[in-house]
Amino acid sequence: MPPPEVQRAVEQMAKQVIALDAATAARLIEEYATVYARLQRDALRLLNLAKRQELKPWQVMRLERYRALESQFLSSTVRFSRAAGGIITESQRAAVGLSIRGAPLTANAGLPAGITLDNLANVGISWNRLPEEAFEAFVGVSGDGAPIGNLLSELGPKASADIKATIRAGIAIGEGPRATADKIRRVAGMDLSRALTISRTETLRAHREATRLNYAANSDIVKGYRRHAAQDEATCMACIALDGTLYELNEPLDSHPNCRCAMLPETIDYKDLGLDVPDATPLPTARDWFAKQSPARQSKMMGARRFDAYKKGKIDLPDLVTIKSDPVWGKSATVKSVKALGV
Repeated sequence: MPPPEVQRAVEQMAKQVIALDAATAARLIEEYATVYARLQRDALRLLNLAKRQELKPWQVMRLERYRALESQFLSSTVRFSRAAGGIITESQRAAVGLSIRGAPLTANAGLPAGITLDNLANVGISWNRLPEEAFEAFVGVSGDGAPIGNLLSELGPKASADIKATIRAGIAIGEGPRATADKIRRVAGMDLSRALTISRTETLRAHREATRLNYAANSDIVKGYRRHAAQDEATCMACIALDGTLYELNEPLDSHPNCRCAMLPETIDYKDLGLDVPDATPLPTARDWFAKQSPARQSKMMGARRFDAYKKGKIDLPDLVTIKSDPVWGKSATVKSVKALGV
């Protein structure tokens, strides 16, 4: 089992990745504000015109101003999705850079007390540093035809269609222009929300995959890795249940959207080095942390019906997990529905 020092090193690295995600989110929000400000202003002008002249939806749709605005809807939303793709790709590259620098630090922290990478280098076991080019397979995956690129490309047309539908519905029911404009802002905001989810998910995934490949390139030092879930209320119960699971180096972490799980390196130990020394005390897991929480907090995290079944001994934490497989995105760990649990 990894020593306590490695948990601190991995959590310190995780803080840097989360800070990177926050900076990327700020850039996406700024881009969104720039792109959508004019769109919302022009939509409000059209709504005011329709209100003053008491126009029906079909009459509004015949206006030259409406047709121009339709074109603007699509171009604005597509512009945002393309800009988001570039911003997310930059974030992925930065996350890979953090991994290249951080993987040897976390591996070093995972070695038994008194053993360091420098010690190992002295006996011919050196850390193999991979070039950034080795990670291009999952950096820049927001390009045309790539999975993330496809997700982002869907944002523009959908947001455009939703905005047009909101305008027509607002005019049809005689809603005030500003009330409809507020709805447009909320609908367009879903575009931003989806982009932020994609950004966080793929920035963290890029960091994890780069870390895994770094570990795999040094399999004479790192034997595998363990899942490390954040010990707080925002962590999903699937990650809580799987915390501490040992993965092989050729096995990507089965994460999910917004997953914050990190990877604790399982390094060579005293026994591997031919030394008869007891291993470090195992680290407490997220399951141990969850067991210490109040019933109210446990219920909030699990959901009332799951918690009731858990409290009565009908289910245990591992029962909550289901692993789904997708031909594009690979395996993902999610929480079983109440129906699937039969509770």
